[in-house]
Amino acid sequence: GLSVGGHTLEVRAVDEAGNVDATPASYTWTVTPPPDTTAPETTVDSGPGDSDRTDARFTFSASESGSTFECALDADSFSSCSSPRDYSSLAPGEHTFRVRAKDGAGNTDATPASHTWTILPPPDTTIDSMPDEQTESTSAEFTFSSPQAGVTFECSFDGSLFQPCESPFSRSGLGFGPHEFEVQARSATGTLDPTPASYSWEIGDMTPPVVAITGAPENPTEATSATFTFSVDDPDAVLR
Repeated sequence: GLSVGGHTLEVRAVDEAGNVDATPASYTWTVTPPPDTTAPETTVDSGPGDSDRTDARFTFSASESGSTFECALDADSFSSCSSPRDYSSLAPGEHTFRVRAKDGAGNTDATPASHTWTILPPPDTTIDSMPDEQTESTSAEFTFSSPQAGVTFECSFDGSLFQPCESPFSRSGLGFGPHEFEVQARSATGTLDPTPASYSWEIGDMTPPVVAITGAPENPTEATSATFTFSVDDPDAVLR
């Protein structure tokens, strides 16, 4: 039951006359601790949840103080790391982070701790209803949506800066000519649709001009020449 550390034994002899050895014999030795063969346990303390964020931070710990760590992401090999461990520019899809601790005696956790999560693709935007490509109406209304829940929208009209908007989105008093509408969804984490939905259309006069013949030769007639007069209800129309 000796404790770990140094110990000394001394012994001296006493003869029948009572003489005592003035220089006792001694022996000093050290009790060392038994070899450490127990590996530390590793714990992932925090990690990302499913979202469209392409960065991730992990914190982790070990059951033995002074342990070092090795980390691996997906199919990567383990390499030295420390807590926290950050990743960026990750691709959409499922990812798995693994970490294992190693103690001072070189024992490595044979069952690394792991954390699996999914990076969702950025939000997509769809224009569900819009004006006709050619129309006389000087007003326009759009409805739009995204399959991802919790998104907000930003709209651009005729090249203006994107501004927050809601569906339906409408404008009135528009001038003749071409127009363009764009809308992009923004996720709850702030990720924008990289390819905004867009729609182009043109406002113009869609009513064809009406021509009236106001003068003509008699019918029947013996005249071998003919003169006609006519009019059109659109002053900008070209007569052919």
